[in-house]
This record gives sequence, C-alpha cells and structure tokens, in this order.
Amino acid sequence: MPLLPCFLCGKQLDQRTDKNRKPYFVCDACGMQIFIRRAQGMENLGRLVSELKKRELPFREHARILFEIRAILQELDGIQREKEKIDNSVGFFSSPSKEKQRAKELLEKRAQALLDHLDQIAESDRV
Repeated sequence: MPLLPCFLCGKQLDQRTDKNRKPYFVCDACGMQIFIRRAQGMENLGRLVSELKKRELPFREHARILFEIRAILQELDGIQREKEKIDNSVGFFSSPSKEKQRAKELLEKRAQALLDHLDQIAESDRV
C-alpha cells in the first residue's frame, strides 16, 4: 500500500480509495486531507510513491529530525508557561522569593540549552 509523509507533521499516511476509486490521504494527527482527482495527478502520485520508496531512508531521517525539532519547540512553550506561572504567583507588593527566582533561572538555562540544541540541528549536515 502506498505511503506518503504528511506535509505538516511527517506522519506516514496510508493511501485510501474513495467510492469512485480515486486515491486520497488523511492525516488523523493534524487533520490534513489530500485528494487526487485527475488522471495527471494520479500519474504524478504513482511516480512520487515510486521515488519515495527509493529514498525511504533519507525521508525517515528528515521525519525524525522534524519530530525532534517539534519536541524541542513544545518544551520551550512549556518552559514559557511555567515562567509565566511563576511571575503571576508573585504578589504585587511582595518581592519574589529566592526559590521562585532560582526556579526561573533554571528554566531560563533549560530554554537556552534547548535553543543551543536547535542551533546544532540547524548547522548539522543531517538537515
């Protein structure tokens, strides 16, 4: 069965066939749908699937890198939310406690480490 990587998230999509025997793909993870309706599109799809089979290993590596980048970005979002929680928990008239300040510093260090890792990914030959 032909497979295509999702253009948005990299997940492998199985080819489905509609009631008129035309191919389509649906990504359950992100909701993207791809419909191929014309003869030229179906011919192009056949060539694309054939090429993808030949280049399966490089695509897997790119998908793995994409997932790694997305995981880092999600962790950075989580760090930002935690820092905001700490900021919001500090009273208006009181100064931040040492523990809260230390927690923010550690979150900032972790965020910087993640950004450094993204730089390494961007500069590597893997991309």
